[in-house]
Amino acid sequence: MTEEGKIRVLIVDDIVDTRDQLEKLLFFEKDIEVVAKAGNGREAIAMAQQYRPDVVLMDINMPDMDGITATEAIMTQDPGIQVIIMSVQGETDYLRRAMLAGAREFLTKPISADDLYKSIRHVHRLAATRPRASQTPSGGVVSDDDSSQGQIIAVFSPKGGVGVSAVAANLAVALRQQTNARVALVDGNVIFGAQDVILNLVSNRTIIDLTNRIAELDRDLLNDVLAVHTSQVKVLLAPSNPQMGELVTSDHLRSILELMRKEFDYVVVDTHSSFQDRTLAILDTADRVVALMTLEMPCIKNIKLFLEVADLLEYAQEKILLVLNKADSRLGIRVSNVEENIKRKVGLQIANAAQDITLSINQGVPLVMSKPTHAASRDILTLARELASAAKPSAKTNTQPASEQSAQRGGLFSRLMTKR
Repeated sequence: MTEEGKIRVLIVDDIVDTRDQLEKLLFFEKDIEVVAKAGNGREAIAMAQQYRPDVVLMDINMPDMDGITATEAIMTQDPGIQVIIMSVQGETDYLRRAMLAGAREFLTKPISADDLYKSIRHVHRLAATRPRASQTPSGGVVSDDDSSQGQIIAVFSPKGGVGVSAVAANLAVALRQQTNARVALVDGNVIFGAQDVILNLVSNRTIIDLTNRIAELDRDLLNDVLAVHTSQVKVLLAPSNPQMGELVTSDHLRSILELMRKEFDYVVVDTHSSFQDRTLAILDTADRVVALMTLEMPCIKNIKLFLEVADLLEYAQEKILLVLNKADSRLGIRVSNVEENIKRKVGLQIANAAQDITLSINQGVPLVMSKPTHAASRDILTLARELASAAKPSAKTNTQPASEQSAQRGGLFSRLMTKR
């Protein structure tokens, strides 16, 4: 009979020595107990049904039935079991297949004792501490006891190289400094995210850890995945490689942002320069859009097109705050001329600090922290005060039902065609 409260583990590996070695590593852990061992996928399915383990350590390459197939079967018969895939190969394809099958973590052999203990306790804690939750229309679940609504602020530019990621990181830190409120930063550029570098954050938890468990999404899972910056801003990082980022859908982002709206006072989202579904989902969900531009003709052209698209998408004018980044009067273009051309006033300007911003990124310390009296830092702090003090506008001027919003797919073209 097993002791009450212990984490019950099933070890699955076709090599006897490996099974025994893993069992020995876990033997002296007082809160972990190996309840059974299996030599292939078919045995694992039967033993999982018989012993009802909390965690399964599953080898990926086995004869008769591999670990991926066995994981899918085990998760089908009991979704509460947490599977940790083990493999001597750490290629992205193996990781992707494992996560799609329902595995919670992926360990590359040889596995250190510390990594083994940490992974087992981590996946078990995620399952064991889950509060009761209710289903949301978008497919995720959120806690029933929190009705507070924070503000989602998307930092966006229709042209790359404008400084969106750096401004987003500094803005999140500035909001924390100005308000002492609960602030989160989301790296919404899930293909080529950079917030881990900008903020010098090292974490193996990313948005993929949420999308893989989107049906179980709640504040405990969310907070377990978020990295904590020294400023006390909590950060949801992008995947470490583009292939994993492709698994993140627009519906995933909507569910995650709606939960974060309940958990934080301000959620700053770094976005990709595109009109793909993922970016549109972020812009739709956002209460405010900080639209960044520079005094370069290609950027001015793109920002004008974006404002026209925003009108077609029926975004309220007050939802979009036009901000001039890298402001410099020596660039040969007057701000007043730009405003006349795009028919929109520039709300704020951030001083040109290309060299200092680059240095702050390379050092992994936001400019508002390393040089708070810098002109650009003061401008970003002003932006933070403006966003914090402004009344929260409605996300859209129309009253489209949430169910219809979540069903929108196919990119910008199909969105605009439905409005004709």
